[in-house]
Amino acid sequence: MTQSALPSPGAGWTLLARGEQENDAVNRCPAGHIHLDYGNFSVRFQSDEFLAFARMVAEAAAHIQGLKRLPPAIRSSDQSQTLFSLN
Repeated sequence: MTQSALPSPGAGWTLLARGEQENDAVNRCPAGHIHLDYGNFSVRFQSDEFLAFARMVAEAAAHIQGLKRLPPAIRSSDQSQTLFSLN
């Protein structure tokens, strides 16, 4: 299945990003939670938690690629946020 053929998660949901595999996606549900589905892994975030998680993953990716600094759009001045809730 191509990325353009992926089904919508449902009424009121917003597709934010698609992955390479057919069920890999990041969506916002009607309640405002961000849902990350990747293979057999699924997790739900509040928006601020997702942004902190995304910055952490972007930083790890930059290190793997040998970059010394993150692009300005990914850096954050507030690195003290809690990454996960009890959702």
